[in-house]
Amino acid sequence: FDFQFFDDAQNLYETLKEKNALYGLSRLVATYDYPYTLDGQDHFITEGRFHLRWDRSKPQEKLPWAERPDTIDEVGSVYTVQGFDLNYVGVILGPSVLYNASTDGLHLDPARYEDSAAFAGRGGLLEPEQAKERIMLNALNVLLTRAVRGLYIYAHDPALRARLMALQAKAVLT
Repeated sequence: FDFQFFDDAQNLYETLKEKNALYGLSRLVATYDYPYTLDGQDHFITEGRFHLRWDRSKPQEKLPWAERPDTIDEVGSVYTVQGFDLNYVGVILGPSVLYNASTDGLHLDPARYEDSAAFAGRGGLLEPEQAKERIMLNALNVLLTRAVRGLYIYAHDPALRARLMALQAKAVLT
């Protein structure tokens, strides 16, 4: 299993396209942290020199998003890959996924999560923030468990990205 962290989203995408050319069924996905509305317009994810559109809704297509060859040039979400096994998956951890140095762990910020529909109807809960975090963790679980041959990860948060790259460098040395 090929498991790598990337410090550049464009490099991740280029590596993923190479894997797709060799093995097929390789796709890029992201946490729902970038603006997207169902208004018929293209919406983009930009991370440094990386700039690619979110998945396009094509209800007339017979194949699902994860299986269409043209979707290597789009970024999918939890909604486009749930239930699919893919050969290689690139995951962009967006602004809601942060590094907490004091715990050396992840911190989720629901205020930065753009999927407001995922939080609909949560107002009557006793602990709505914890429910939102569980929803976000479930979405992360879906994104991070689609890969059969390899998983590539890029983090928007500079501190998280630096920590992941340091862990990868340490693993290479041992």
